[in-house]
Amino acid sequence: MKKRLLLTAIIFSMSLFCFAQEVEKIAVLKDINHIEYKAAQGSFPTGLYMDEITMTMAMFDPHDSEFYYVNISNSSNPTIKKESKSIPYYPCIYKVGNDFWGASYYGLTYIINNSKYNYIEDACSGISFILKKDNGYIVYFVDKQGLPGAVDTEGKIYTNKEAIAYLKQYDSEKYAESLLRAEELGLKNAFENAEVLVWGKRYYSTFDKMEKVLGKSGLILYGLIQYDMQGNAYQIEFDWWGNYKNDWGKLCDEGTEDNSDFVCEDVKGNRIVLLSNLNSYSKILGRNGDYQETRPEYSTSYYVGFGGNIYYYIAGKAYTEFFRIRRTWGEPDFYAMAINGYTDDNYGKYVDEVLPTLSKAELRLLRNTIFAIYGVHFKNKDLSAHFNKQVWYTDAGKTSGEVPLPAHRQKLVEMIQKLEKH
Repeated sequence: MKKRLLLTAIIFSMSLFCFAQEVEKIAVLKDINHIEYKAAQGSFPTGLYMDEITMTMAMFDPHDSEFYYVNISNSSNPTIKKESKSIPYYPCIYKVGNDFWGASYYGLTYIINNSKYNYIEDACSGISFILKKDNGYIVYFVDKQGLPGAVDTEGKIYTNKEAIAYLKQYDSEKYAESLLRAEELGLKNAFENAEVLVWGKRYYSTFDKMEKVLGKSGLILYGLIQYDMQGNAYQIEFDWWGNYKNDWGKLCDEGTEDNSDFVCEDVKGNRIVLLSNLNSYSKILGRNGDYQETRPEYSTSYYVGFGGNIYYYIAGKAYTEFFRIRRTWGEPDFYAMAINGYTDDNYGKYVDEVLPTLSKAELRLLRNTIFAIYGVHFKNKDLSAHFNKQVWYTDAGKTSGEVPLPAHRQKLVEMIQKLEKH
């Protein structure tokens, strides 16, 4: 009965919430600025990983092989720490357990147990998704031909047949759902022959193949794609406002106005959200920013959280701007809601709209997700089974009483409890 209740909580159907997306500039870092290395090392900073629980971001300096860890939980007084780690130039950074992964338009790189980095050249579309495996993880991707592949945190590289076989072993019910989705897309035989990667409702492939199979694409770029745990696909294209004076005082690109775009596409290829005015929030790239008469030197990257929150930075020569877009599109995501908590702003209005639509079982799951992100141990079998499958969850043996929640998450717990009583 409990297992069936949890299943109801996980596979629930609800209308999509149409809510205005807001870009928040949550920090300006004067101690980190863009540096262009003239040799082959690229520029600093490059790549971004975000620890959403502690609000600590990791940015990489390929020249000195150092990660910069910047805690911005107190955005007016961020703290910066450094750690040496050898990894090549990669615009996107993922953390899997204690191991770091990088993704670019050219492939994947990874460091396992602080070993020298390894490189998978064909994986040009980035990481598709990550699952638990034994005491570690297994990372899925597709190659240039769209064939599935995987590598685990023991360093084993899987053939396409081995990669798909593990999906069936990992979750037979979701594998069956994937088979049905593959059949809907006319890919059933290809899926059974391990020639395509389908997980849940999402068909993971290269940009071209997804567009051909789905008949459309809500994305904006070829190449690198980041995904959330629901299978929504994300891309950001950064560009600067185009009027500037060159070294000889001549005004170049007069009349042009390039912009930076953010887009999210659902599993059916529908564009859920497109923001095409990111420049208006930036003093570095924006029309009314600090570079109206000089072409800006900058570097950027973005990170998609497990629940779909977006984090990105724009690093200029004098300072770095750090932004967040909290997830308010598509089906509500409990992990994202647990991370974001309740704040007295437009995001709070979104939470006020979502909570009354949830069943008692869903409210219970959401409340426990808030504690799960801190590693609380669950004695209840259905909760334990659910969270043990979440790639972001580590059972740290804590009780809920041992977790001091920050105010925004504590407020969400209290709101949920009030609804559960009624």
